[in-house]
Amino acid sequence: MVASSAANRDSFKVTTPSEQEICITRLFDAPRHLVFEAMTKPEHVKRWWGCLSEGYSVPVCEIDLRPGGAWRFVNRFPGGEAAFHGEYREITPPSRLVYTEIFEQFPDTLSVVTSVLTEEGSKTRLTVTTQYPSVEVRDAVLASGMEEGAGLSYDRLEELVAKLQR
Repeated sequence: MVASSAANRDSFKVTTPSEQEICITRLFDAPRHLVFEAMTKPEHVKRWWGCLSEGYSVPVCEIDLRPGGAWRFVNRFPGGEAAFHGEYREITPPSRLVYTEIFEQFPDTLSVVTSVLTEEGSKTRLTVTTQYPSVEVRDAVLASGMEEGAGLSYDRLEELVAKLQR
């Protein structure tokens, strides 16, 4: 993996508040509405989500941003692809998103993701809590390298929102 010097990298934290949850927090140097936009528009998501280093891309990024609307992202990386999809359950711009997530390699394993964006002065704190169906699934996600991948993805998001503000 590529080392990163993105702003606020040290604010990235991963915790396990319960046996079936992972909670990620990260501070961004951008207003909340801009972070929300970067998380919900395909042209932006393709520039940061799963983009860990050279050779990573998001060739498929479909977002129907409405309650009941579907989303699907495909991450291409050296050696393969990984696809994820789900359905939006709750959308409260620019402060909250709730959606389901299925890693297509395990199509019967549904998780629920709640993203909350809070203002901290001119910055935005993103708190993402994912509820997994079991402790075994949560632990498998943790063992997959998710923490490093999410950290690098959020570094790309930080870089993107900085560019969008210029």
